[in-house]
Amino acid sequence: MEIELVLEQINKKFDDGSLILEDINLRLQQGTKLSVLGPSGSGKTTLLRLIAGLENPDSGTILFKGQPMNDIPPHKRNFGLMFQEFALFPHLNVFNNIAFGLKMKGKSKTEINSQVNEMLLLTGLDGFQTRHIDDLSGGERQRVALARTLAPQPRLLMLDEPLSSLDRVLRKRLLIDLTDIISRLNIITIFVTHDHEEAFATGNMVIVMNQGRIEQKGCPGELVQTPKNQWVKEFLGL
Repeated sequence: MEIELVLEQINKKFDDGSLILEDINLRLQQGTKLSVLGPSGSGKTTLLRLIAGLENPDSGTILFKGQPMNDIPPHKRNFGLMFQEFALFPHLNVFNNIAFGLKMKGKSKTEINSQVNEMLLLTGLDGFQTRHIDDLSGGERQRVALARTLAPQPRLLMLDEPLSSLDRVLRKRLLIDLTDIISRLNIITIFVTHDHEEAFATGNMVIVMNQGRIEQKGCPGELVQTPKNQWVKEFLGL
């Protein structure tokens, strides 16, 4: 498999000079499902923002398919980022929320209809086209946000704590659905969470972060069987 996403010696500092991210190195193959696991304040969301281009690293290089990304603006990277707040437009119905990114790219009406309907089927929202956002449950809103993120066919998908605003019962049910949808995408998916159950369910590779550093990376089985140190062992509840 081709290595698509490379992060080399990525560092990011707070204004006071202290490090948010320290010496982050990653090499991800096409189709990798990466879970970024760690407590609040460990640098998980900052890592996503750097990959998306919403912030720039203070040092280090981000490459995608061999092309340096550091100076490429977010809208030209064609990476999808779904925020935990969903950020849906309440004045638009489900169809137009999903179609928003396609319209911004100047797609034809035929292309928009085709792609939106495909996303509705993929996310189990067929028949919801004319529903308004205020009339949807939390789980349905999450699906609309995912469909909108996937509609422009991103080269890479990032999900920032996508289940955190939902109650425990709904989170467990949607985790199964989300994992199924992600498994059908042949693109790199980066799933940020503080919950190791979610991380192990969605990722075929997991990195555990603590205070801006990668403490350990590997498949879920490796982390459970051979935690690298006492901190990882305790954080995973082993």
